[in-house]
Amino acid sequence: MSDAEVLGSSPESAEAKFVQLEQELVQETSVIALMKDQMTSMFGMVFMFIITIVLALYIRPWYDVAELHAFGEAGATQVRFIFLELVMIFIFTAVVIALARYKKEWIIKYGIMGVLTIALMYTTVPLMHMLVIDFEVEEFDYQETFSYGGDYVSDLGMDGFLTHELIGNFTNWEDSLSYYSPSSLSTKQAQWTTNFSRLPAGDFEVMRVVESENYLTLTNTAWIWTINSQSGAIENVFPCHYQDDQGVLQTGMPNGYSCDLAVMALDGVFIFSKTGEVYYHVISPNTGALLPPQAHWVLPSYISYGSGFIEATQISEDRLLLVTDKTAMVMVLKETKESLTNELMPIEFEYFTEETLTAADFGHSPWSDTNISENLGSAGFLIVGEANGNVTGWEWDGTKTVTNQFTLQEKMNVAGLVDSVVQVQITDLDDSGYTDLLISGTAESYWLHTQLLKNRISFSVGEEFVHGIFVSTDSVDSFYAVSSTDVSSGIITDDMYTLDGLQLYDIPFFVGVFIALLLMVLLYVHSEWYVVNTVGILVGAGVIVMLGVAFVPGLIMIFMILAAVYDAWAVYRSKHMLELADTMIGLQLPILLVAPQDKGYSFKDEKTRMVDKVEVPQQMPQMSSKKVIKKKNSEALFMGLGDIIFPGMLVLSAVQWLDSDNSFAIAMFALAGSLLGYLALMTYVARGKAQAGLPLLNGGAIVGYLIGGLIFMGSEIFNLGISL
Repeated sequence: MSDAEVLGSSPESAEAKFVQLEQELVQETSVIALMKDQMTSMFGMVFMFIITIVLALYIRPWYDVAELHAFGEAGATQVRFIFLELVMIFIFTAVVIALARYKKEWIIKYGIMGVLTIALMYTTVPLMHMLVIDFEVEEFDYQETFSYGGDYVSDLGMDGFLTHELIGNFTNWEDSLSYYSPSSLSTKQAQWTTNFSRLPAGDFEVMRVVESENYLTLTNTAWIWTINSQSGAIENVFPCHYQDDQGVLQTGMPNGYSCDLAVMALDGVFIFSKTGEVYYHVISPNTGALLPPQAHWVLPSYISYGSGFIEATQISEDRLLLVTDKTAMVMVLKETKESLTNELMPIEFEYFTEETLTAADFGHSPWSDTNISENLGSAGFLIVGEANGNVTGWEWDGTKTVTNQFTLQEKMNVAGLVDSVVQVQITDLDDSGYTDLLISGTAESYWLHTQLLKNRISFSVGEEFVHGIFVSTDSVDSFYAVSSTDVSSGIITDDMYTLDGLQLYDIPFFVGVFIALLLMVLLYVHSEWYVVNTVGILVGAGVIVMLGVAFVPGLIMIFMILAAVYDAWAVYRSKHMLELADTMIGLQLPILLVAPQDKGYSFKDEKTRMVDKVEVPQQMPQMSSKKVIKKKNSEALFMGLGDIIFPGMLVLSAVQWLDSDNSFAIAMFALAGSLLGYLALMTYVARGKAQAGLPLLNGGAIVGYLIGGLIFMGSEIFNLGISL
C-alpha cells in the first residue's frame, strides 16, 4: 500500500485500514504469536529434554548396582566436591575460549571429540547392559515354623537369643532360662536350659539379664546369679533377701534397697535399685559372698527398669550400656566415688529422646576397617531405633578420653526405611568378618550390606516379630524370624539378592563401545543436526546419571544455584558463554541440542552467531493489503546440554537418595518444575534473544522439588544432609 493510496481514500476508510494494520502488527510481534511461529522447535526441544532425563532414569540402576559414585559414598554429602565441579567448569570454559581466540579450533574439536567418545560410552555401555540384565529378584519364603516355650528375653550375640519361663507354683517358683544357638535352631530345641529358684520372690517379679563377654548376670529381685553364656552353667550366686527382726524373709538387701538389675564387673557386683540408686559390692575373695556396699551413686529420675527396659550390656570391663524407652546411656563402672555425698552415676554417653526407643544393639561397626576377629574390645558401634522410624548410630573408641569416646555416625542414611522400628541388629550374613545391619519394621526386615548400607535382600515379618537370625550350614544360608511365640525359617538363595558390584558382560560391553565409536565417526563425517542430537542426548543422559547418583539433592540444589548465577553473568555481563556457544556451533560439536523449525534445515549450514542475538531489534513489518505468504523457516532453536543436565541431575538425585516410597513422585515434581521454567524461558527466546537458561530451568526444578517434597515428606525435605 502506497502513501498516495492512503491519502486518496476517505478518512474513515484510512482510519479503519490503519487500525487493521496496527492489529496485524501487534499480532505479528506478540510473544504468543512469536512462540506459535516457533512451536515446532519448542516442542522438539521439550521432547529431547524429557527423553534425555528418561534415558538417564532408565540406566540409573546399572550405576546404582555398581556403586559408581564419582566421589565415593562419603563424597555424596560433601560441599567441597561441588566447588571442585564448578572449578572444572570454569577451567574448561576458559581453555576453550582461549584456544578459539588463538585460532586453535582443531585442538578444541579433536580434544572434545575424544572426551565425548568416552562420555558416550558411559551411556551406550550401561544401556546395552540394561537390555539384558534382569534386576528382578526372587522373593524370600518361609519353609518351616516351630514354637518355643516361654517369652523372648533378648538376643545373645549376633546369632542367638534367650527365652524365659516361670515354672512351678507358689511353693517352688523357678526362673527357667533357655538359649537358642544357630546349631540348635536347626534341631528346634534349645542349646541349654538352666533353672534357678525365685523364692522368696513371687510370680509378679521380673527377671532381668545383663550380657557380658562370656557370662550373663541375672536378677529376679530375690537372687543375683551368673551363668556361663555358652554352657548355661551357674557360676556365682548372691542372695538378695534377708530375714527381718521378726524372722520373715524380705527381698532386697539388708541396707533397704531392691535388686532390680545387676552386673558382675571389676571385683564385685553393681546392684541397681528401682529407687534409682546404684550400689557396688566387692566379692569376698575368701567366701565369695558380697561384702557391704563400698560405693553408692544415683541415676537420673527418668531411668526405669520396669516396662520401659530394653536391654543392658557390659561393653567393656568398666562400661555398661543401659537402654530404656527414653534413653540409651553408657555408664562408667567405678569401685569408688569422689565424695561421701550423693553422687550422680558417672555417665560417659547418653542419648535421650522425647519419642520412644524400641530397639538397640552394640557390636562391631560396619564402618570399621578391621575384621571382627581383630577387634580387641576397644571399639564398637551403638545403634538405636525409635517408634517414629528414626535409626541412629554412634562409633565408640575406647582409646579416647572419657568424654569423647562416642561420635555420631553420619553415614547412617536409612531415614524413612521403616515407619516404625521393631528391631535393629548388627549382623554378618556373608561371614566376611565385616558387619552389616538388619533393620526391621512392622512388616519388613531389611539387610543393609557394607558401608553403603545397600538393601541386598528383604524379609517379610509378622506383627509379633522380635528378632532375626542368619545361620550358615554346609554353604546354605537361612533366615530365622523369631516372633513372640514361634520361629519361622527359610533358605536364602542367590536369586534373592539384588545385584551388587559392577556388571560388565562381554557382548553388551563391546556392542556399547562399537555404537559409541560408530556415532563419533558419523558425527565427524556427517555432522547434521539429527546426528548431533543423538550424540547429545546420549552424552547428556550419561552425565546426568553420573552426577545425579554422586550427590544428594541438597548438594545438587546448591550446585544448581551457583551454576545459574554463573550462567546469568556469563551470558548477560561477560558474554563469554555466547562466545563458547558460537565456537561449539561452528565446530558442530554435540554439547548442545538443535531443534529445527522446518525439515529443510541443515546444521552444517548454520552461520548464526549467538553474540548477535543478545539484542535483536523488532522490525516493523511492511504494510500490505495482500495476505502474507510465510516462507519456510531456516532457523533452529539451540539449547546447551548444561540446560538439560542440571535439572536432570536433581531428578536423578531425588530418585537415588530420597525415601523410595516418595522419591519418584518428588522427582516428577522437579521435572514438571523445570518444564515450567522452560516455558518461561521460551517467552524470551521467542523474541530472538540469546538467554541464560539455567536461572529459569534450575529455579523451576528446585521449586518443583521443594513443593513435591513438602507434599510427600513434609518439613523433612529441608534436611539437606550435607557436610563440608
